[in-house]
Amino acid sequence: MQRTVLVNGTFLTGDDLTPVTGALAIVDGRIESWGTDVTARPGDDVVDLDGGVAMPGLMDAHCHLIYRDVADPYDIELRKSVPQATVDAVHNAGVLLRKGFTTVRDVGSRANIGVEVRDAIRRGDVPGPRVLAAGRIVSAPGGLGDFQPSHLFEHAPYPHSLAVQVVGPYEAATVVRTQLKDGVDWIKVGVSGTGFNPLCPAERSGLTDVEFHALVDEAARQGVPVVAHAESEDSVRTAARAGVASIEHALFLADDALEAVVEHGLTISPTLSMYRAFAEQGLRMGIPQVIVDQHKRTHEHHVASIAKAVAAGVPIVAGGDAGLTHFVQGSCAVEPSTYVELVGMTPRAALQSITVNIARLLRIDDEVGTLAPGKVADVLVLRRDPLADVTAVSDDAARVMVLQGGRVVS
Repeated sequence: MQRTVLVNGTFLTGDDLTPVTGALAIVDGRIESWGTDVTARPGDDVVDLDGGVAMPGLMDAHCHLIYRDVADPYDIELRKSVPQATVDAVHNAGVLLRKGFTTVRDVGSRANIGVEVRDAIRRGDVPGPRVLAAGRIVSAPGGLGDFQPSHLFEHAPYPHSLAVQVVGPYEAATVVRTQLKDGVDWIKVGVSGTGFNPLCPAERSGLTDVEFHALVDEAARQGVPVVAHAESEDSVRTAARAGVASIEHALFLADDALEAVVEHGLTISPTLSMYRAFAEQGLRMGIPQVIVDQHKRTHEHHVASIAKAVAAGVPIVAGGDAGLTHFVQGSCAVEPSTYVELVGMTPRAALQSITVNIARLLRIDDEVGTLAPGKVADVLVLRRDPLADVTAVSDDAARVMVLQGGRVVS
């Protein structure tokens, strides 16, 4: 039995991140106990936190492990080969772990890379966070994932793209079964367009209702959750009423769509800091003008929509959508401070969005997401109290150490 004791620290415990001073004991990778009465025993590995503050390991609910220094769809799909994208994903997994991210949900990759990297991490072949992976994004011709001009791949869909295009309900259901065969944890579907795709703006819908519902129904029958990219008002409404597990972005959130989100107990992952960066700093980041213009047009709507969801009590989860030029992997850590600044969250609620809320969404809250007895000891130690200054989680200088399963990894 290996026992590690973290001493001389403050620990943000439980679902409410309640501060507890003293020490925290870890046995065989799981939290045993904490408090002022916890002491080291002969043979224990003692780690002095020197007054630091320990919180649960960070999580990213909207990650693309293959994104590394990409500015547009050309970079993602065509500039980089599948082998290069695989190397990028392995590299990014290590970067995320060192930055304090101990769990991520990969919501779309090429060639099943997210699943393969997940398995490599589980085997111990490469370092990285716990990964729950989707496969290629399910889209439609002219939809979210149809990134390239028609003359490039007319009548011959590009096999190494980020998305798979379906036509009709039977193809939509078939993709679910195929991806499950290939080992996915989630199904990612693009219900609307996006400001990142000049050929399919945010306000445009992608899949037909028949296609989308066929996919959701098949996923439900197979017991796999669905994550829906939905930016337009109609797509958010459609996704909410269909009962997907989470809605990504939600730029335009009408009142009746919000009612459906609340009624079905859905979660929203806004990726607000990335969209904000595009709108406010896109050109300096090397993002093409046409993409920046689309995000400038939608940014105020996005902020208003998420503020409305927060006021209604909708669970919010932090997602980075990071890896773009000058918005690097790990930038999801900026999301909590963005929520505090733009949508009026408390620091505690913002920190819950990047820990316990994601664990609940991913259905792994019995294992991770909080510092609690019996939970896996995924821990981020900071020099500053994030409840007093939420920017501490995104400040590399504030990071003291990262523990994964009770083992110091950074």
